[in-house]
Amino acid sequence: MSENPSGAFARALVAALVERGVEDFVLSPGSRSGPLAHALAEAGSAHPPLGAPRVNLHVRIDERSAGFLALGVARGRAAAGDPRPVAIVTTSGTAVGNLLPAVMEAHHSGVPLLLLTADRPAELRGVGANQTTDQLGLFGAFVRWEADVPAADLGERPDRATALADRAVLAAVGDRAREDMAAAPGPVHLNIAFREPLGADGGVWHAPPAFTPSTGGIPVVAAPPAPSALPAVARGVVIAGDGAGDAARAVAEAHGWPLLAEPTSLARSGSHCIADYVRLLESPQGADLAARVHQVVVIGRPTLTRPVQALIARAPALIVARFGARWREAPPHAQRVERDVPSSWLWSARPDDADPAWLAEWRSAGGRVHTPDGWGPRVAAATFAASLGDEVWGVVGSSGPVRALDRLMPAASAGRAPILLANRGLAGIDGTLSTAAGVALGSGRAVHALMGDVTFLHEAGGLLVGPLERRPRLRIVVVNDGGGTIFSGLEHGGAPAENLARVFTTPHGADLAALCAGYRVPHRAVRSREELAAALAAPVESLEVVEALV
Repeated sequence: MSENPSGAFARALVAALVERGVEDFVLSPGSRSGPLAHALAEAGSAHPPLGAPRVNLHVRIDERSAGFLALGVARGRAAAGDPRPVAIVTTSGTAVGNLLPAVMEAHHSGVPLLLLTADRPAELRGVGANQTTDQLGLFGAFVRWEADVPAADLGERPDRATALADRAVLAAVGDRAREDMAAAPGPVHLNIAFREPLGADGGVWHAPPAFTPSTGGIPVVAAPPAPSALPAVARGVVIAGDGAGDAARAVAEAHGWPLLAEPTSLARSGSHCIADYVRLLESPQGADLAARVHQVVVIGRPTLTRPVQALIARAPALIVARFGARWREAPPHAQRVERDVPSSWLWSARPDDADPAWLAEWRSAGGRVHTPDGWGPRVAAATFAASLGDEVWGVVGSSGPVRALDRLMPAASAGRAPILLANRGLAGIDGTLSTAAGVALGSGRAVHALMGDVTFLHEAGGLLVGPLERRPRLRIVVVNDGGGTIFSGLEHGGAPAENLARVFTTPHGADLAALCAGYRVPHRAVRSREELAAALAAPVESLEVVEALV
């Protein structure tokens, strides 16, 4: 077979992306994306051909699941200290549209994804060709940059793919020196036209041509001056939201302030952490403490409870850092908003300004976390939290389970908090199974994923891992209480019972064991805290489901 332009360009693009640090590619099958699929099949094989780069290839039938798998791989890599963009390859038409939920989540949570969508060449657009739609602009404001890539021709410039990869990766990883939203990490869309022939051509792999990395047309500006230290006040509070990181704990301890840390903040640890802060803020004693706060420092993006939002809203002085990818959307009354936690916040505290009695009051009022008696979602959440550690990471559904953990998860007494991730960019239940699988594959860790039955059923297709694919070490814990019971605790709970059931809690009557059997995924039902604890204590060998029947 002779090398064709589509195949040659696909190989050149894959090689250039790998050279720029991309190691993971998630692919869904399709004909128009054939050149990329053939290239990745070679690069992702056990014995790549001469000159081909090595990649981690993950194949999923459903593009919606593929998008969230890529998002999870990227998050797993970042949590493991090796942040890299992850590429997704789809064919044309509705396949592209199925990526939108994952793209929206990646946009809001600042996850670098490369969307490589195949399309018809110019001569087949706008003429009624099969499976053709307007793919450019499909993701709107949810991508950092996009390009409509013309079909390759014979004799074209050899460094076109290299230049394209350079700009795409730069836009995906972001430019932290810039002050606008386009500089934050996030998704990038390359809509690539492929002209027939689309099949395997037996072409050779060439090293990417020499190319001087540029700014990709994105101007680089000087970093702003180093921020000043935090104001020294006696009665401050640090609130750690999603993605805050261990820096939130360090800031609280440096200033002698209490730390109110959400479960996915990665900061729920240390001597200053008030683990039972939600119940405390709901109490009269907590309301009195909140009224006496002089300054609130928010690190990360807190979204779980109304008492915390109320504390932020009435803060006499508010300072914000790391407020997610949409950091410019921090509360408008904040006196300062920083993209990251400055080092000056950690070393500039003056011990004489701290008031030990202030922290002692919060500790005394918070007391110890008490797991309620009985068998229910909260007990399941507490048992789940106890299973996490250095060797087992966690992923949690963004509805009821993460809120149960917020009330019951204790603070880690020593070292850093366990890794617990969730799709809190938009706080949706979309793609939770695939996100968890991606975290396991991207990090190389065993993962426990906690979710409700509705979240599980919402993406049951995420259980489908083909026999030729590497299976994640993932244990999915499903708290099955018969529907979306979170709505019973919201303002909708006052509706007539029959209306609440039909349009909110939506009882489903699904047989989860039979569903797992259809996907050939091991299933185990547990009916007590002791049975759940025993199931979680076993090593995670592959993909499995534990159903906690409550």
